[in-house]
Amino acid sequence: MTDVSIVILTYKEAPAVLTACLKSLTRPGQASSGTSLVRDEIIVVDNAGNAATEKLVKEYLTDATYRSNEMNRGFAAAVNQGMKLATGRYVLLLNPDTVVPPDAIAKMVAHMDRDTEVGIGSCIIRYPNGELQDSIRRFPKLIDQLLIMLKVPHFVRRVRSIDDYMMRDVDPLQTQDVDSIMGAFMMIRRSVIDAIGLFDERYFIWFEEVDYCKMAHDAGFITRHYADVEIVHHKGHTFDQLATIRKQKWVRESMRKYFAKHHGVGAALVLWILAPVFIVLAYGAAVIKRG
Repeated sequence: MTDVSIVILTYKEAPAVLTACLKSLTRPGQASSGTSLVRDEIIVVDNAGNAATEKLVKEYLTDATYRSNEMNRGFAAAVNQGMKLATGRYVLLLNPDTVVPPDAIAKMVAHMDRDTEVGIGSCIIRYPNGELQDSIRRFPKLIDQLLIMLKVPHFVRRVRSIDDYMMRDVDPLQTQDVDSIMGAFMMIRRSVIDAIGLFDERYFIWFEEVDYCKMAHDAGFITRHYADVEIVHHKGHTFDQLATIRKQKWVRESMRKYFAKHHGVGAALVLWILAPVFIVLAYGAAVIKRG
């Protein structure tokens, strides 16, 4: 039986970045730390229908399953494509702008085989320069998301509710249970998928990972951040290719959907009423960013 199905969703990824990811997976089950080898399969879903991407996948991962979409279906729908093909005991969602050390996946499988109460697992995520990325979160509350959308962190360095949301009161270099994790490296136990299903395709992009972690939490599963496993992530590499105004539109829409689903219509209504303010602030931020 396959131990882990690695699902990679790519969208117009830079060839050099995608190549680095694919090359790091040429022997994903070989562990330098003595961890047992894992049986894996790799599934690549291309949300841009790029012939160059298909060529790279077939060059570096000859046994990989490749699926191409003629149009961008969004993160959740495309990830679900890959998950439907997965046969593993675990499904690992992996960003195409990551580099995975030889023993990382095998160690994660070993951890989750041991920790049977854990439904979703992730690891330390670093930038290419070694700097730690913020990859763990508490579930969002309306107040912290309002402050973020109102750009308060641009003017006030520390805000208690945002610090709480970002888990700045804990040591990210320690293994611990968390509410939600970054989807760049997200290992999901098969029993979680059996219990709660696939990702909610109403999210085009953004909030789909936290929504999935929330559904898993509500079903009684634990999400755990493992600090002895690390990967490298070129954070936001694909997302940065999109126009800021369009990104902000998706963020607002996904945020409303999340709060309507988990906090009720009232919370979503507040976000809808304030949408014009968010739009103006997003436009202003885009102008400032362009200099």
